[in-house]
Amino acid sequence: MTPEKTATGGGLHDASILPLLTRFTHEDKEAKGLRAFSGEAAGPSRPVHFTAAEMVFMFPALLLHAPDGGGKTTFARLLSEALNGEGRARDHLLRPAYRNAEGDLLAQDLPDALPEAVLCGRDDDADAMLSAMLARGDTPVLLIIDALETRADPEALLARSAAAVGDNPKLRLLILCESRALEGIRRPGGIPEYGLLGLARPDRAAFERGNGLSAADDDRDYVLPGLWRLSLERGRPVAPRDVAALAPADVDWAETFRDAAALEAKSDEALLEAVTARPDRWVGPLDLLCDWIGPDAPRAAALARGLARSDANLPVLLCAGRLVATGTAEAEALTAALVDAIATGGEPVGLRRRAGEVLARLGDPRDLEALASVPAGLYPMGGDIHPNSAPAHHAPVGDFRIGVYPVVNAGYLRFVTETGRSWKSVNGRNPERSSHPATDLTWHDARAYCAWVTEKWRAEGRIAADEIARLPCEREWEAAARGSSGRLYPWGEAWAAEHANGEETGFNDICTVGLFPEGRAPSGALDMAGQVWEWCTTLWGPDMATPSFAFPWQADGREALDAPADIRRVLRGGCFSSPAWKANGVYRGSLEPAGSWRGNGFRVIVARG
Repeated sequence: MTPEKTATGGGLHDASILPLLTRFTHEDKEAKGLRAFSGEAAGPSRPVHFTAAEMVFMFPALLLHAPDGGGKTTFARLLSEALNGEGRARDHLLRPAYRNAEGDLLAQDLPDALPEAVLCGRDDDADAMLSAMLARGDTPVLLIIDALETRADPEALLARSAAAVGDNPKLRLLILCESRALEGIRRPGGIPEYGLLGLARPDRAAFERGNGLSAADDDRDYVLPGLWRLSLERGRPVAPRDVAALAPADVDWAETFRDAAALEAKSDEALLEAVTARPDRWVGPLDLLCDWIGPDAPRAAALARGLARSDANLPVLLCAGRLVATGTAEAEALTAALVDAIATGGEPVGLRRRAGEVLARLGDPRDLEALASVPAGLYPMGGDIHPNSAPAHHAPVGDFRIGVYPVVNAGYLRFVTETGRSWKSVNGRNPERSSHPATDLTWHDARAYCAWVTEKWRAEGRIAADEIARLPCEREWEAAARGSSGRLYPWGEAWAAEHANGEETGFNDICTVGLFPEGRAPSGALDMAGQVWEWCTTLWGPDMATPSFAFPWQADGREALDAPADIRRVLRGGCFSSPAWKANGVYRGSLEPAGSWRGNGFRVIVARG
């Protein structure tokens, strides 16, 4: 069967039945309970992703995002049809799915009782439909709001939606948004956010074999559904840059690609004039175009200089970041602007995250080994946030200095390169993540780094000959995070949005350190709530549920460094997937010392030996 026959005969329509995968994995979900991840495994386990349909029924309210062509509108329509009894679309919910690029095929885990669905398309009045759903009372219903980015006030709509779900337990909510636009939209904490991966390679291959089709052996692990469909129609892989020329005129998702092509046809002067006059109108297509051009194109440097002007907003600066080559004058000017934007704070978290990635790729000029001083004293410790953290009391600490940031990938990579120590990190060597916290390392790895960096810093004159770098004990970590006043969170007594990389932030991943200056601790340390669980030397005990070394603190051997391997060590601060009751200065976690995970890291302290 040829692609042309398939397109007219309906076969390609069946491609929309293939399940979409999300960037949320079974490991992510299980790790919220801090299960052990053995450091003795042969390597990282293969991720098993949840499907978009599963995610809808995992949360009362959910925001899913993907780039243009990511299948959002098609998924919204199919989900609505399936829940309202349309048999063919119902197959989309019930069929097994390939959960990763390696071909793990698993059944979808869906509830037995499914609600009715109401679809709010891009031309429908979302506010009116939301009010109508609230008036339905006790009838279970899923309201699907497509194209959030096209709404007049998307942030206000999100806030009303979150409140509506809180007021009516029978109402469920799914909101879909384009990824680039979402970076600049503030989202309430009650609506978690996850990205869509696209269609997995095994699923695409099975469909192509079953329908006698070929996309010319496309070997990409995940492909946007819109691009894949164009590839099937053309019989070859279609690159994003080709969409404007190849997509039919009535394909709505290709509009941004057409706008990017229109910008590309302009002279540098005309392009810069258009963007300067209407940055909000053109930043989406501009970002796509800059991705196509890249830093090596002849026009890249001139465009980068024009975009990275002093009055440019952060989204435009990030577009310029796609055009700048490392080690150039343009890179130096752009990194200075990004450092200033990060230190100032106030931007939506999605823009901060990408700013951190651009900064890391170009060369982060900040001192990521900076230390903050904590004076000796009697500090508040513990509280009633969880039985394992009670009771509130005071404990003594001596003078020490603590890392302003967790140890980052760039620093830890220098350690493993010089020492030859094994590091089974999937992303630790990625240049865009060089300023992310180092993770996927055990308590033993962290201590080995401390021993290495002690000698390095002594040689550099950063620390004195009688000082050592080591992991903090639990008392020291809490003193640095809470200060002498004993704050619950590093910044105060109440959780605050955009102060930490926790569950409500929606990244479901680590990010560049220092992106949340609003969350600075009394000591001056950053990222002490959320981001990564941080290793401490203090013992916990063998049972994850109940600590053998309970509060209040006492000198009972809990700081011993030579305990048996099954005795867990304390972790503090929460991580990117932690809710507010864990991402703070009081909650205590733990893990076996040989355990590791992508949400566990560490920071060092310096004290007299």
